[in-house]
Amino acid sequence: MKGFKKENKKAEIVKVYYEGQVVFMGEMSELPLRDSVILQKSDEFFNDPTPCFIHRSAVRLRLLAELEEAVKKQDMSMWKLYAELPGADWIE
Repeated sequence: MKGFKKENKKAEIVKVYYEGQVVFMGEMSELPLRDSVILQKSDEFFNDPTPCFIHRSAVRLRLLAELEEAVKKQDMSMWKLYAELPGADWIE
């Protein structure tokens, strides 16, 4: 198609460490988030305590954006609350 160019951009791979071990490695969009947080934020953002797929997806995107900002600020507190990473029992 004239004037249209599709670019295949690879997503950035994120590595999350806990006590020296990699507990997550993959694209940010694949990061497992706590379901309890998704439900809580869905109720907060949309007044929807039992969100449909669309609201779940919207909440997930917003939480991932917040986590990306937290990385820039080197603030891991949101990661401790939002991320559901096997082997990283961050909640004290």
